[in-house]
Amino acid sequence: MDQSEYSRRLRRVLDAHSDDVAARLTKIVELIGDTVESVQIEVFPDDDGEGTFDVWARFEGPDSFVLNKPIDEHRHLFGVVHHETGWDPDVPSLPRGLSADVVVDTVADWIEAVWTRAFDTPPPVPVEMSSPEGHGTTTPRELR
Repeated sequence: MDQSEYSRRLRRVLDAHSDDVAARLTKIVELIGDTVESVQIEVFPDDDGEGTFDVWARFEGPDSFVLNKPIDEHRHLFGVVHHETGWDPDVPSLPRGLSADVVVDTVADWIEAVWTRAFDTPPPVPVEMSSPEGHGTTTPRELR
């Protein structure tokens, strides 16, 4: 499987979760308080390079623990969990030779599409999509 096919297969799985993620993002934006400086949406690919990952949102600003408390139940936007019978959801395994960049880029494209569909007007603070480990060839990027 090449990078394009992997990205297409991953995107099909992600698209099935778009409504849930849009609802979570909407709730997060509703909870932006006066001390929130930005919203950070981050993709964390697994360290093993198998293709699993998590997507989290957080508020940036002073006293991040207190700042993020109101969104605790909404922050985990997407994740892949190992079970005895496989992964849930059933995302494709990352083929040998492909880096986590394709995971992050595909997830960033998906989140951007969900964001665009969910919001007509931008929130009162910047929203940035990134991977803290530096993965991705198209991140960081600002969502508008």
